[in-house]
Amino acid sequence: MARYSDSDERYDRGPGIGAWLFGLILGVLGGVAVGMLTAPKSGDELRDKLRESAEELPERVSELVDDSLDLYASGVNYLQLVMEEQTLRVRRAVAAGKLAAAKKREELELGTSVLPFQHR
Repeated sequence: MARYSDSDERYDRGPGIGAWLFGLILGVLGGVAVGMLTAPKSGDELRDKLRESAEELPERVSELVDDSLDLYASGVNYLQLVMEEQTLRVRRAVAAGKLAAAKKREELELGTSVLPFQHR
């Protein structure tokens, strides 16, 4: 029987935000490299364009992070609302079950049975 340490459990959880950011940065750098290799511009034009892109990169990354955080917060809020709604439904169902059980217990104790279509 194999024993697993805490470090083994870490790999079972899947990649985290660090892996996602690393992939994002790697993708951006790869895109820049492909763009430079396939660009039909002169060296000076390409360097100017690359300099402009490098200056805009922090702003773009900041916007992406902000958008991601907004999306995350919206998702969390939505899930909270869904959980509250489902909790309320379960509480109502439990209360209805308790009420039905109490009525049935009372009927059994009195020895009378009321059919669903009859009124008391």
